[in-house]
Amino acid sequence: MNSPEPQRMLLHYRLAGKIDSGGMGEVYKAEDTRLGRTVAIKLLLAAVNQKPLARRRFLQEAQSASALNHPNIVTIYAIEEADGLDFIVMEFVEGQNVKSLINRDGALPLTRLVDIGIQTADALEAAHEINLIHRDIKSANILVTPRGQAKVLDFGLAKLIRTVADRVDGDAPTLTNLTDEGTVLGTAAYMSPEQTRGLVLDARSDIFSLGCVLYEAATRSLPFAGPSMLAIMHAIATTDPLSPSRVRPELPREFDLIIERALAKDKERRYSSAAEMAQALRSLRATLTGDWLGIPIVYDKDFVEASAAPFVGRGSELSKLEGFLQQAIDGSGRVVFISGEPGIGKTSLSDEFLRRARARFPGLSVSRGRCVEQYGTGEAYLPFLDAIGALLTGPARERLAAVMRTSAPTWCSQLPVAFASSGSLEKLQQETIGATKERMMREMGDALGIFAVTSPVVLLLEDLHWADPSSVDLLRHLSQRIGNQRVLIAGTFRPEDIERSNHPLKSYKAEMQAHKLCEDRPRFAQSRPYSGLPQCDVWAAHFSARVCRTHSR
Repeated sequence: MNSPEPQRMLLHYRLAGKIDSGGMGEVYKAEDTRLGRTVAIKLLLAAVNQKPLARRRFLQEAQSASALNHPNIVTIYAIEEADGLDFIVMEFVEGQNVKSLINRDGALPLTRLVDIGIQTADALEAAHEINLIHRDIKSANILVTPRGQAKVLDFGLAKLIRTVADRVDGDAPTLTNLTDEGTVLGTAAYMSPEQTRGLVLDARSDIFSLGCVLYEAATRSLPFAGPSMLAIMHAIATTDPLSPSRVRPELPREFDLIIERALAKDKERRYSSAAEMAQALRSLRATLTGDWLGIPIVYDKDFVEASAAPFVGRGSELSKLEGFLQQAIDGSGRVVFISGEPGIGKTSLSDEFLRRARARFPGLSVSRGRCVEQYGTGEAYLPFLDAIGALLTGPARERLAAVMRTSAPTWCSQLPVAFASSGSLEKLQQETIGATKERMMREMGDALGIFAVTSPVVLLLEDLHWADPSSVDLLRHLSQRIGNQRVLIAGTFRPEDIERSNHPLKSYKAEMQAHKLCEDRPRFAQSRPYSGLPQCDVWAAHFSARVCRTHSR
């Protein structure tokens, strides 16, 4: 029979609508009328219900996962059968999978993807402790709730680790059965080398797959790709991907090392357990407080001269941004905004702009700061602290630190990791007790202006629709200061979010519109000729005291 209609009853479960589908089954949101709770129901597809192997694997998912009780694993409630349909009743999780988050937002912030990695590794360790390997870890199989909790699902390929020294796994996917109807198997791009060869697997195969997920979340691209299944498998077996920081330069070297070890082709060189990988991620996470201090990243010539992936269809927006950058380098700084709806390509555009900026101007000081949804508007100056903290780990850190000690002592006290080694942090904190917001804003304007005299500065502030009010006030203040400085501040935001939430940035934008500082033409749904891509809005504001001038499209 075909998929059931919404509102249909299966035993005491009322189906409310399909939420997902895969090679073996369809997932529905449903109501458990006995217990009065919302659940998810996964039904075996009718087309494969007659296949004994497919049915066995489907039921094996429930049996495998039901043995696990962990906050980062989707809970299985029951295995049921009704009207000739086998189905699994499981915990309903509100949220999106990692694949969807990447498609919507682009590369994830480092803190967020590390948090997801830690939780996923913890979930895998719980499974491995009972000798159960997942065999299908991929970004589509990790859900993330609005609160940031990761949940691993889909144990359809899960299997007990063999205790005998078998050399070949008879149930493993091969090139001859990869396309069998109803067969569930690890997506090729996330498979470990031993998995592609049909060898018996252990916990280290899941570690390799998790490394692929984290690489994808950090760079928006898979570490191994190809035009065919065979080409992907060949890449997994023979090639080494670019280090994540070669694709996204602000990533720390520690993250590169974690990914390199997880993706080692020889499983003996990988982490020996998911717990060990989780600990490595926790050690990195402990340093990521917005003022990360670690090994400086060197932007080498090979990286800046060639993009890691082709970039097409944004010529107009890139030209506009590069024009604003050239003007800023010439001494006419400004604030630039890249706005548009989710998934429109703001992150891709800003990433490419920064890459080209570094390539064209080697002496440029470039950094980015992010507003984080889970912090709401409670973390004052978060994107600025993030961006300045990153600059304090780069090649010009000593010069910037000296400028800030002299011109921005209140900010030094907000970046304790960067200034703790100077021995004067306690003195700085005592001297800045009771500092007003006005003083902090003035000091940041002074410090940026002095630092930019010898090294032009580009700051990218991402997701300003989540910015705290203090950050918006500082942005407004700086836009009035940097008109004659070699500073470019770029910010991304979603217009509908600032409108819906009455965000402080809304009044800032209205102020610019009132003074004809920008053109607000919502063309986000239009397609650009030849590219087929929705257009990002790129516009700039240049304030001077109480006189406003237009720099827009």
